[in-house]
Amino acid sequence: MIPVTYRASFSYLLRHPWQLVLSLIGIGVGVAVIVAVDLANASARKAFLLSMDAITGEATHQVIGGPRGVPEDVYVGLRVEHGIRGIAPVVEGTVSVDKQSFTLLGIDLFAEQEIRSFTGEAGADDGSTNNDDLFVDFLVMPHVVTASSGTARRLGITAGDALSLTADGRRIDARLIATFADEGGSLDGVFVADVATAQEWLDMAGRLSRIDVRIADDDDAALDKLAAALPDGTRLLSAAGRTRSTAEMSQAFMTNLTAMSLLALLVGLFLIFNSVNFSVLQRRNLIGVLRALGLTRRQLLTMVLVEAGVLGGIASVLGLLLGVALGEQLLELVARTINDLYFRVTVTDVSVGTFSVVKGLAAGIGAALVAAAFPALEATSYQPRLALTRSVLEQRARRALPTVTAIGIAVMIAAVVLILVSGTNLVAGLAAVFLLILGFALTVPLFVRVISGITAPLADRLGGTSGRMAVAGIAAGLSRTGVAIVALAVAVSATIGVSVMVDSFRGSVSAWLQQTLQADVYTGLERSGAMDPELIAAIGNIDGVIDMSTRKRAWVEDAGGRTQLRVFEMPPQSYAGAELIDADPAEAWAAWESRDAVFVSEPYAYQNGVGAGSRITLPTDRGPREFEVTATFQSYDIQASGIMMSRATYARHFDDDSIDSLGLYLAAGVSADDVVERVRALGEGRQRLYVNSNAGLREESMRIFDRTFVITDILYWLTLGVAFIGILSAMLALQLERAREFATLRALGMTPAQVGGMITAQTGLIGLLSGLAAVPLGVVMAWVLIKVINRRAFGWQIDMNVSADILAISVVFAIGAALLAGLYPAWRAGQSQPAIAMREE
Repeated sequence: MIPVTYRASFSYLLRHPWQLVLSLIGIGVGVAVIVAVDLANASARKAFLLSMDAITGEATHQVIGGPRGVPEDVYVGLRVEHGIRGIAPVVEGTVSVDKQSFTLLGIDLFAEQEIRSFTGEAGADDGSTNNDDLFVDFLVMPHVVTASSGTARRLGITAGDALSLTADGRRIDARLIATFADEGGSLDGVFVADVATAQEWLDMAGRLSRIDVRIADDDDAALDKLAAALPDGTRLLSAAGRTRSTAEMSQAFMTNLTAMSLLALLVGLFLIFNSVNFSVLQRRNLIGVLRALGLTRRQLLTMVLVEAGVLGGIASVLGLLLGVALGEQLLELVARTINDLYFRVTVTDVSVGTFSVVKGLAAGIGAALVAAAFPALEATSYQPRLALTRSVLEQRARRALPTVTAIGIAVMIAAVVLILVSGTNLVAGLAAVFLLILGFALTVPLFVRVISGITAPLADRLGGTSGRMAVAGIAAGLSRTGVAIVALAVAVSATIGVSVMVDSFRGSVSAWLQQTLQADVYTGLERSGAMDPELIAAIGNIDGVIDMSTRKRAWVEDAGGRTQLRVFEMPPQSYAGAELIDADPAEAWAAWESRDAVFVSEPYAYQNGVGAGSRITLPTDRGPREFEVTATFQSYDIQASGIMMSRATYARHFDDDSIDSLGLYLAAGVSADDVVERVRALGEGRQRLYVNSNAGLREESMRIFDRTFVITDILYWLTLGVAFIGILSAMLALQLERAREFATLRALGMTPAQVGGMITAQTGLIGLLSGLAAVPLGVVMAWVLIKVINRRAFGWQIDMNVSADILAISVVFAIGAALLAGLYPAWRAGQSQPAIAMREE
């Protein structure tokens, strides 16, 4: 049975449904954003890991080689000469169908049984299977593939249908001979072909992508035997470790998204505090009566916290439902960004995990309890007689201002110390951001009180008595208005911080592209693969092409992780495209061209603690080799582990002469657009080429950049939405709290329009104060995002650029949001009946 005190408490809330609904919405939206981001991140990561696990099968280890893979002879030698049986050859690459990317997995059915099982469960679409016939068809019929039933449905094809795919830039006519069950969707987007077929399509004759190995975990002798049998240039790595290493490439991106979602909850935290605080303040009469009747402080504290917990629980459940729906929308954006920047992932459905649900509930209920704790403790400190006096409450709030401000300053100092002592730790950097926000929030009420006192005389001259009352009312009701101003200020500061960061980043990337793209025309394969040498020669002979640079992107890998090599052969005039940070360009370029020297990207240098004069060891086709670092170059390429190597150096250590893209330098007066068309014409019937001019490539790069930050924009707009709800809730509660005051003013002759105008002016000033308070916090937040968070997450150095337009627009937005939120409370106050409003509740 519910105690009388709880019934009275909840009865009060039900008599004020608007305040109750807005509180639920504020908490719910904050929870929804956290859950949505968590589900989108977790679903994308889970889909990738499931796909990798399905492709890896029962393999415990993998034998890998250099950029061109593993020679086929290595597999034959391991199986025939050394008698190692638990191994299977794999050829893996990317193909496309109707501009959609798919993974092509080439396997040997004879060796597959111990590694993967899905390849033996294929059947026709009517459910019938004849694996003997399928086995023969798979080996004998040319250009055939199998795929999961989900992949077939996505392409609108069935077993027996022909399909046209592009591999290594070449169009191939293939046939789907069967589909296999894939209930979890882990193999959605995967085509399975015979290993010889995959080698032909991907131009890997005589080579394998890797050799999958299945060895018992405790069979150290078998591992040692296999490792000893491997030739130079090949390595035995853990299959799970390789998968984890690839998945972790996107970890910094996902961590930043999570931080943005927590910011929404932080704003919601202020909203919850605001709502609970108002709820306690408005029930001071009830609290005073209950205390006078014998309610203990512990019982009062429990009552307020239980109420907040119940509201937090209800709102969290609503937030979970909204978060799942929002997560489905964010999932597409997250997956698209991962595909653009990191690795291919196919995910269509949100996977709702227990951990995400628990995290959402804990965040909502925990935030509600934390926010309610302070007003609850405040309420327990009231003496029964003083609990009935509103002025006493505001006096206590004013006396607490210096202490609260001092705590805020101390918290901000702690944030600065944390930044200085935490080295390169990203989580510590994000924690420092939240400490800065919290500390700043605690100083805002004093700022509001000071500014209100300064502007009150001016408001009197401009707006008369009602203008002065509007300004004075903000400071007089600081316990009610302060938190609303803080919530809006924090949300707007997040907008400023993120906008300045993105604008600065965009400017740095644009300037980097302007410098890096030295050639007039760029061409390469639309997907991964190597360009045809004859096609390269033909392109080089186009009239007007006076010089040409070549590029090859290759991955090398060892137990320490993956490293991207950027292999260039380029004319000296293109050297200006790389900005060398810590070396003399003339000496560095001479060393880079003539000996085993490399340049490292700025992110690589930051994350690995190297620079000019350092030496690094890389796996090569000749075994591990040491290279001299002669310079660090600026780079905003998302693949942070970037090492720049000359083609001559690469040729000495790797058996790979392939080229994946070209830069064409044109004679004066030659039209880049004309050369683009001629290159496309040369590619017709040979390889499907991507061709673009210097200007066109810059535009497309910036378009991808802008697309990457769409999800960030959505998150901080949601944060602003939570803040808007907070202002609306605060103004409704304020109107309710001051109903008798407004009624008295009406009775003294103030018209509804004057009352409404006074409230509107007050909300406008709240918006102005919020906007002004948000500017310094937003700029500091931008600096931390640029110099600490982005630096630690990606290793980039970004030049900070604070645009006056961003600051002005943010202040105007804060004023507009506050005015909009105050329209209904102003109208409602103006329409109130003085006689009714002056009655005691």
